[in-house]
Amino acid sequence: MKKLLLVLCLGVLVACGETDKPASNGGDTAATAAPDAPAATADPAAQALPPHMATIKGEAFDGDVPVSMKVGETYVFTGDSKGWQVDTINPELVEVKQGGTQDTYETNPGFVALAAGKAVVTVTSPANTILTIMVTIE
Repeated sequence: MKKLLLVLCLGVLVACGETDKPASNGGDTAATAAPDAPAATADPAAQALPPHMATIKGEAFDGDVPVSMKVGETYVFTGDSKGWQVDTINPELVEVKQGGTQDTYETNPGFVALAAGKAVVTVTSPANTILTIMVTIE
């Protein structure tokens, strides 16, 4: 019975393949990779750029205003942004995101660049102060 179990275990190891030990080649790790091994790909999330930001202080901006962005980039309002409403006259160019409570956390308002062009984004405070951002999207 022990011999049968040992033969079965060895058969599983052979069927699953073994890992080769790296060859001693003076530290050249490229020589040990299999020629048909797939290339390592980077995680797309690790390549994401940080968002453009403006801090709302009282009834004014402190930050990246006006802004030049690329399609797909995000703009976020921080600071005293709670209760502010984001709007645009160019919904084909930017998608606005209202801040607020999301389950157990609070999000900041902002927008995402959708297409190339020039957009106007307004941010309105709870006291009805309106701030305007000119956005150039490449």
